[in-house]
Amino acid sequence: MSEQFAHLFATCRLVCLVTCLVASFALPVHAAPDEAGYGAAEQYPAGDRSNWFQQRHMVGAYTGMDRLFPTREVKRGDGPVRPLPAAAEALQWSALDQYLASHPATGLLILKDGKVLAERYQYGRQPEDRFTSWSMAKTFVGMAIGVAIAEGRIASIDDAVDRYEPALKGTAWQGVSIRHVLSMSSGVKFDETYDKPGTDIARLGRAWTLQQGSLLDALGAIRDREAEPGSRFKYVSAETQVLGQVLVKATGRTLADYVSEKIWAPMGAEADAFWTLDAAGMEVAYCCFSARLRDYARFGQLLLDGGKVNGRQLIPADWVDAATSVRFRDGHLQPRHATPYFGYGYQLWIFPDNLGFAMLGVRGQSVFVNPRLRLVMVQTAVWASSIDPAAGRQRDEFWRALVLLAPRL
Repeated sequence: MSEQFAHLFATCRLVCLVTCLVASFALPVHAAPDEAGYGAAEQYPAGDRSNWFQQRHMVGAYTGMDRLFPTREVKRGDGPVRPLPAAAEALQWSALDQYLASHPATGLLILKDGKVLAERYQYGRQPEDRFTSWSMAKTFVGMAIGVAIAEGRIASIDDAVDRYEPALKGTAWQGVSIRHVLSMSSGVKFDETYDKPGTDIARLGRAWTLQQGSLLDALGAIRDREAEPGSRFKYVSAETQVLGQVLVKATGRTLADYVSEKIWAPMGAEADAFWTLDAAGMEVAYCCFSARLRDYARFGQLLLDGGKVNGRQLIPADWVDAATSVRFRDGHLQPRHATPYFGYGYQLWIFPDNLGFAMLGVRGQSVFVNPRLRLVMVQTAVWASSIDPAAGRQRDEFWRALVLLAPRL
């Protein structure tokens, strides 16, 4: 079967599915998948630092990181909360119920034109819970870099990162531009293999999970490159930690305070978020931001609106555009080139097939945005493994079906 025919067949199949589902009523709410395995009988305990990562503790831990690790608040400020009004008609779609009955999502929220079509929680979670982001945190850092450049705190995206953080001299990032670090194309040699001891990402993680040393010290031990900067894409969480260190030095502020002042508070968040810290008091820039589901949706809407809210430009519009697209000269970052599926912008994933862009974190965390359709979907989840291809395909199929349905809503 040719690729073109296969794509046409899949599209037609989804169109038929959506057409049938639009006419149906929502099915009764089902139990979430494997509630017993996730600790339902114990009211979803968070565990402690020795066992929080086990499946039976994931639900509790992922909404209780502040009870397990040191954190710093990302204040919502004193300004008005951006309203997220309910849509005139709630989404009546059996595919939504079927998806939640088979997918370990802790929360799911869908916005269309800035209005809530659906908001669901599972495994005993509530709207007031603050869900960990895992690597979705990277996008907050990427947008804050754009703000810092606009303010003149960072002179140029093409400056070397060690101009701002001298501790990076002698590391694999010495002389590497902010641009190449933003797009995960520094060429650094780094093992991102999850759930395995002894890898680079595991060593980086010990600075906050075990509170052993600092993240900056962990970066200092990474000294080798395996490609020229700007020549190829490779996902490296340490890149975002580098950007976080640059921001702290360039702004003279903690990462949490800068993101609060420039993005979180003025965008109209309804609650404080928080960021996990290492033993030295530095935010884990590459992960571990925690916020309410509705506030993740507000941030997704802010990106959809080109960085503007209530007439105020929080993130430069040209920065959002550059972050969510790929320059022609950067073919290595294009969808189906950077990876077999996604492309990559500035700390954001770019869908193929004009499906939009995404914030992604391990174990199913995601914010999907389609500006053309004015559509935002937020999901928090507890996939049993860090990377679950089957769950990822199911989530992608659900998003594709939602994109096809959106013009009818």
